[in-house]
Amino acid sequence: MLNPVIVDEPPVKPYYLVTGLPDMGNVAGIAMEHLVKTLGMKVFGVIHGYWPPYVMHRKGEVVYRRSAFRFYRMVEQRSFIVMTGEYQPHEPSSLYELVEAVVSFARRLGVERVISVGAAHRGSPSQGRVFYASTGQELSKLAEQAGAEPLSDEGYITGFNGLVLGLAHETGLEGVCLLGEIDNPEIPQPLASRNVLRVVSKIVGIENLDTSALEEAAEKIRAQILFTEEASRIMRQFRRAPPGVV
Repeated sequence: MLNPVIVDEPPVKPYYLVTGLPDMGNVAGIAMEHLVKTLGMKVFGVIHGYWPPYVMHRKGEVVYRRSAFRFYRMVEQRSFIVMTGEYQPHEPSSLYELVEAVVSFARRLGVERVISVGAAHRGSPSQGRVFYASTGQELSKLAEQAGAEPLSDEGYITGFNGLVLGLAHETGLEGVCLLGEIDNPEIPQPLASRNVLRVVSKIVGIENLDTSALEEAAEKIRAQILFTEEASRIMRQFRRAPPGVV
């Protein structure tokens, strides 16, 4: 059974839990890492995970580092906490066990609302769109006031980032999932992470969150993609050219 371990003084009755685990385009992973780093948040709780199912060896020495899901708090701001981790369980039983542990711990701390973040494979993150799905009208209103728009069709929000809302709602907590628009789930999408964090910031009351590092990361990724595409184009030309000096 997964049990949170308190490693530092927890905050007193945080109102929001902001959470997300690596997903399509790693939107949630990038967003949570940026939020924690930029705000200088500190670890106060840990859930040790079930990964990896092996140890490494290096020159005859066993090397092992167990994965963990960590809860973070700010030194002074107490309105919200953050939970994130290095991977997302795929087996339903492991996923449910993790989500139940997270929701139970959040309730013990006094959390009343859960915000999960993730990705929506709908278009380009350059459009800046963030979609939402919530468990109640009040959070829907807050999400729209912050710039998000509702998911207009029917479908699934899979994995931790969706299931945490279901189990939170089941135990009496309100919840909303914010999904940054992406165009390619196979590459990191820091621009979508930036778009999601802009909405999160407005809801929980973070002022002037610096997202310039995410914009710089997005530009580097774009440059790498363009370079790869150009290299591929040149190689195709060489394959078509007759033998000889070029």
